[in-house]
Amino acid sequence: MERQARRLLAEGQVSCYEEAELAISIMSLKFSSEEALEAVKHCSTLDAAIAYLQQNCELCAGKYPMNEIVSMLRCTHYCCRECAKNYFTVQISDRSIMDCTCPFCKQPDLTSSQMNEDDVSDYFGNLDILLKGILDETVHELFQRKLRDRALMQDPNFKWCVQCSSGFIAHPKQKRLICPDCKSVTCASCRRPWEKQHEGISCEKFAEWKDSNDPENQATAVSRHLAENGIDCPKCKFRYSLAKGGCMHFTCTQCKFEFCYGCGKPFMMGAKCGLSQYCAKLGLHAHHPRNCLFYLRDKEPAELQELLRENKIEFDTELEHESEENASAVLKCSVPLQRETPSGLIDTICNSDVNPGQAGLCRPHYVEYLVGLIGKHKLDPLPILDLMEIGQELRRRGKQLPERSAWCDDHQYRKLCAKIVIEQIPLE
Repeated sequence: MERQARRLLAEGQVSCYEEAELAISIMSLKFSSEEALEAVKHCSTLDAAIAYLQQNCELCAGKYPMNEIVSMLRCTHYCCRECAKNYFTVQISDRSIMDCTCPFCKQPDLTSSQMNEDDVSDYFGNLDILLKGILDETVHELFQRKLRDRALMQDPNFKWCVQCSSGFIAHPKQKRLICPDCKSVTCASCRRPWEKQHEGISCEKFAEWKDSNDPENQATAVSRHLAENGIDCPKCKFRYSLAKGGCMHFTCTQCKFEFCYGCGKPFMMGAKCGLSQYCAKLGLHAHHPRNCLFYLRDKEPAELQELLRENKIEFDTELEHESEENASAVLKCSVPLQRETPSGLIDTICNSDVNPGQAGLCRPHYVEYLVGLIGKHKLDPLPILDLMEIGQELRRRGKQLPERSAWCDDHQYRKLCAKIVIEQIPLE
């Protein structure tokens, strides 16, 4: 042992004889010479060296030397270098960089209201330094590109291409957007592919022209409208082709903003909302306006149609170009949606039965179409809300219900409550 120690010292692999002896003791425990020499740089006792060389990875449960362990930035969790590489490679390649948090506790919460932009930028700056020594060069370059895109998204003139999903800065007065990558040209307002017929007319007029002149016009324009008109994230403006489903809670894959796809209002968890003292008692919630689909989806189509008629808003009730053969056939709703299966979400069509007078749609999708028109024209649904619904609107907004005298019937009391809503709760 003494001769081996002196050889290590003579070769300059250790700085003193005590380190050489400790290295030989470590190697006698079946550790490699590289591991032993690494341990003596940081430890002065055998027990400390063994602990240094046998750190447990909390992901794969393997044992690794301390220099192969990666600690998370905002918590006490850690894992081995290979697990960290695999985890962050998947997060960067397949998900948003907002998901590049601790694999155990998901900290820090980058979407929290307690995290300002400086905190988020500081975290990503430190994470960039950490990942540079872990990831493959191509993955690290992708991470830096996504960091750049996130920074650009803070600019109000940043736009996403609806064809190839590239992002770019556009002039605020520019009516036509030209993607620098795929060269596609779209309207800056409605995001439809640009055609010369759009020149000099509004997006609504162009949509009407498109529907009436499209050679591929299908059986129902309403079904096509629900399929083609996606949603924009209210925060980063990323465009989604929305597949209709049951849940109205939507999370943007780009910036992780959670919002209602019916009205765009943010979803917040309990006290994080802070809009009123009652929010602390709630779970995940949003403050939808009363004309949002969230509140109107249980209304009868006839009630919604009456509201539109009173405001002289046109809506469809029948299929376009319906043939005599199709008139007697059993129709199915053709709106695209997502269904959950044991293997995950799959894209499919609704295929529910269609009721007469609902433009070739099932009841839920026809209601969604009508409510979309109500929201588009900023109509107040107060005339079709009953007494209980008006009372709920007052309670949601923290308003006191008026006193009700013994001789006040439901009709009179409803008018009294509706008057308070009109005066104190303007439609957003």
